[in-house]
Amino acid sequence: MGVTTQLKDVFVGDYYQTLDPVNSPEKTAVYQSGIVVRNPKLDEVANNGQGSSTISYWQDLDADEEPNASTDNPDQKGKVGKAQQGEMQARTLYLNKGYSVADLTSELANSEPMQHIRNRFGKYWERQWQRRLLSSARGVIASNIINNGGDMVIDAGATISASAFQDAAYTAGDTADQFSAMGVHSTIMNQMVKKDLIEYIKDSEGRIILATYLGRPIFMDDGLTFGKGQYLSLIFGTGAFGYGEGSPANPVELERDASGGNGGGIETLWERKTYILHPAGFSWKGGTSTNETPTYADYAKPENWARVFDRKQVPFAAVISGTETP
Repeated sequence: MGVTTQLKDVFVGDYYQTLDPVNSPEKTAVYQSGIVVRNPKLDEVANNGQGSSTISYWQDLDADEEPNASTDNPDQKGKVGKAQQGEMQARTLYLNKGYSVADLTSELANSEPMQHIRNRFGKYWERQWQRRLLSSARGVIASNIINNGGDMVIDAGATISASAFQDAAYTAGDTADQFSAMGVHSTIMNQMVKKDLIEYIKDSEGRIILATYLGRPIFMDDGLTFGKGQYLSLIFGTGAFGYGEGSPANPVELERDASGGNGGGIETLWERKTYILHPAGFSWKGGTSTNETPTYADYAKPENWARVFDRKQVPFAAVISGTETP
């Protein structure tokens, strides 16, 4: 009778971390679209162990200040401007997940469920990563409606239209060309398909690998609702999110419980992540404790975000569609 080789027999933490997972944030179409940019400064913040940190930035020079007209009068002094700094709060996320397998399960299944878990962990984190991204985008749009008069949002009425997306992009004025990707609910995607607004990128075998609108990648997420019976379509610009990774003390760990399963034995594979996914132009106003990492719902709350950039500098826009029901 053969003996099942378990993960504990081959697990070496340092080696495990060098293996590429099936998927990771860096490999997603969201990341490749350019709306997420990894920032070494955010890596430093993610590693400071503070939970939340203040990030200073230089504001752009005020182009509304007219330059001086030169003269030959030595006593006439030109007016000078000054560079000003602003600041925002960025939130660090401390996350972990473990999956367990009973020894008996491996024996009865005559397979390697723990290896399957290892192979799929990357996909799990990718999905978590994208949920955080879209939740924070929902939060900043909701904050914009409440605090900035909705100057980043277009109400399209009952159904979506190409003109609504165009109008949303031009809420950014002459920086409207900054937008490079979109996120929509499946209902909105269906409406766009029916109106022939979608183009598809295919691989060499003709399989669809990416849906696009005007060359922009489109991602579906059925969490993109807004009130009852309404949908929120999001438009992102290049660098819409800053991304930073920290280094947990024990990024991966295999836990062995010999007494689990009534003595049959249980293995649990743990992965831990520390990272920042911060929307450009907004400051985090929520909790700062390292023991209270915000949930998806926290990220989507308008009271947890405040815009600190001028509208044109913020790479977000949105379209609300559908009919609100009481």
